[in-house]
Amino acid sequence: MNLGQSLLAIGALLILSLTVLRMNNNILGTEEVVLDSKIGVLATSIGASIIEQATKLAFDENTNNNSVSSIAGLTLSTDLGQEIPGILDDFDDYHGHTQQDTIYTIPFVSECAVTYINPGNPNGSTTNRTWHKKLTIRISSDFSRDTLELSTIYSYWYFR
Repeated sequence: MNLGQSLLAIGALLILSLTVLRMNNNILGTEEVVLDSKIGVLATSIGASIIEQATKLAFDENTNNNSVSSIAGLTLSTDLGQEIPGILDDFDDYHGHTQQDTIYTIPFVSECAVTYINPGNPNGSTTNRTWHKKLTIRISSDFSRDTLELSTIYSYWYFR
């Protein structure tokens, strides 16, 4: 084998090595995207489950057993949260609630916040009592760069 053939063989091996490295890099990048997508689906499922549990409950502690006909009868915005630690018996008890879940060995942390909202500006919050409360859930995992945020608005309807 002469010098020209040796250089061609070395060049071919170099091109093959670069191609293999690029393919491995593409495969690893694809696997990362797939994993992020799976984690996103799991986080969405956790958030939807929390929303479903919260909206099954009474609107306010004061509407658990009786109806309220004036917003003055609703809980003050400074008092939103659990009245009895560990017991979630109305919608605003989810304010300050933290939940930890592990699915397929992936740990998730969900942090909830409940605020009163003005129907004219549902993206904001108000300290005034209204007939509408917004639950915002932030779900994060050490295995994902993203934090998922879900929210829902829950309204109280009083009919005479």
